Amino acid sequence: MVAGSFVSAGAKEAHTTFSVTATVLAIAKIELQSAPAALEISAADVKRGYVDIPQPTQLVVRSNCANGFALDVLTVAPIVSSMVIEGLDSELALGADGGSVVQRWQKPQTLNLSLKFRFSLAAGLTPGIYPWPVRMAVRPLDL
Repeated sequence: MVAGSFVSAGAKEAHTTFSVTATVLAIAKIELQSAPAALEISAADVKRGYVDIPQPTQLVVRSNCANGFALDVLTVAPIVSSMVIEGLDSELALGADGGSVVQRWQKPQTLNLSLKFRFSLAAGLTPGIYPWPVRMAVRPLDL
């Protein structure tokens, strides 16, 4: 058995300083609460050229981005020639392809949206039941 010890006669204390930074990536999430599964178009709708959707689309947007978010509304069925969306800061008109809606704010938050749609119908459309023609996605608004 061997035992030993070390004693430092001239031990000095050393101090150092360093800084740590962290970057939190901006995120935005959308949670669909309710939306129609299908779009029922009557002969009267075709004759009028548009259909108002009585049931609002309910969704929740959550973002840690202090600048706000962009809501992308994309058409996925060629039955819409344009649309009007109510329930944002102002009434919004989008073309057949949809578009992006910018919502600005000053701090990260959660926002409940209740959106109403009016779809202008594509030429040559016949009455019937169609799949819901829009999809929505959200992304943080980084400057």
